[in-house]
Amino acid sequence: MTSFLSLYLDIWVPPNANSTSNLPVKVWIYGGGEQGGGIQNPLYDGCNLAAHGTLVVSISYRVGPLGFLTLASAGIAGNFGVQDLLLGLEWVQSHIAAFGGNPQKVLLFGQSAGAANTFLLSTLPKATSLFNAAIWESGYGPQLATPAIANSLGSTFATRLNCSATDAACLRSVSTSVLQATAPEGLAVVIYSSLNPTDFQPYVDGVTIPAQPWAVGPKVPMMFGSNSDEGGIFTLATYRSPLLSAANYSGFLTENFGPAASIVEKQYPLNLPAFNQTGFPAFAAINTILTQAQFTCPAYQAMLKAQSNNIPIYTYLNSHVPSCAWSSLLPAAAIPFVGATHSSELPLVFGNGVGQPVPNGNCNFTTQEQTISESLIAAWSAMASTGNPSVQGGLQWPQWNSTSSMGVNIVNTTSVGMVDYSQCAFWDMVNNMYLNFTVLSSSANGTSGNSSTSSGNGSPGAGSKNGAGRGIKMGVWGLSLAIGIAISVSIN
Repeated sequence: MTSFLSLYLDIWVPPNANSTSNLPVKVWIYGGGEQGGGIQNPLYDGCNLAAHGTLVVSISYRVGPLGFLTLASAGIAGNFGVQDLLLGLEWVQSHIAAFGGNPQKVLLFGQSAGAANTFLLSTLPKATSLFNAAIWESGYGPQLATPAIANSLGSTFATRLNCSATDAACLRSVSTSVLQATAPEGLAVVIYSSLNPTDFQPYVDGVTIPAQPWAVGPKVPMMFGSNSDEGGIFTLATYRSPLLSAANYSGFLTENFGPAASIVEKQYPLNLPAFNQTGFPAFAAINTILTQAQFTCPAYQAMLKAQSNNIPIYTYLNSHVPSCAWSSLLPAAAIPFVGATHSSELPLVFGNGVGQPVPNGNCNFTTQEQTISESLIAAWSAMASTGNPSVQGGLQWPQWNSTSSMGVNIVNTTSVGMVDYSQCAFWDMVNNMYLNFTVLSSSANGTSGNSSTSSGNGSPGAGSKNGAGRGIKMGVWGLSLAIGIAISVSIN
């Protein structure tokens, strides 16, 4: 019988902290597309953060079928991964004071799927009793599945395990390794994954998750940020080379956007100067589209909802190209092509700049990177303490609104300026066009037009390799790695 002890917390404490220290607390949620990841990743070592006077907590949570398999007919309610995170946060409230932390000064922050989960948790009724601020780093924005979709996926999975959809004993008899091996293989960045999801994700069950997070919005002050080249690492992992042709680009557009492909191509033609100055226009175009459709604009939609809730919002755009490879799976030669890509901000946020790729590399932060890192660590700490990232005597972060769109830009320094979300009106239009076409197409084919839980507000997400048929395929994700993509770069 499968038995899984899931809830572990790593806690880092400043050297001189005691039960009366009353220090701010940073609680970390790792990413991995809800299918992988783990607190043991050295990228998430909180020792350097703790040295700056905060407690750092990393919560493990179940992912894949162990975390999100749903099958009501077998008494499997799903959303176990979300319940793990809630239990971890409740534990922090009850016990962190004994370690020197202040339970009233808790920041929840996460990256990628961890950011999506951070946003989800920030919308729940009990959010304000568990943490007082949140940060979304490079999150994506899928609408969550309905119970019908989640149970349909569970039934399909049970069949693959040679179990009846009503036979809980059969499902529990399957080993953890077989469960994981039978799950959808690998991951894809699927621009419309919630139209036809095939992997395991949270869903709106009416209990743990009462309503769509995007319909509710966050209940605590929140920062939203992304990197300027989020899509670079996915593009390189897919094509294995930056030398892409116009045919590659056309195929990408058709696969991802179907009837809207020509509209996207008109908005992002290969002859744009910004694409051509890189020397790899097709690569740059795909990178830009993935970045904006998958990460930048879902953040913008979430910010609009928060603004309508009168919640204080802050934003950043990280355009700093790292000097070091931050994962052993990423060759240093790939950095000029992937740029400020997905997960590249992690060493800066955690202050782990020595010995990259951590823990035993031989590349260290530059002086500029050390300064950027200190600024971000201070801002994240201020969010934990006050719900505002502005630092006394340091960088003053403007509160974001959709009129001025002011935030912080990170290049070789951190500076206040406009953060550009102007492209998001286009993506909102494409989302609505694509979703309307999908509903009409489903109706014409005699299938349910209600299989989607999406609206125009940010359907993009990370889906399975065998997903909706409209995704750029990623390499295999390692279960304990933030990036998890083995890349071999060819530029000849």
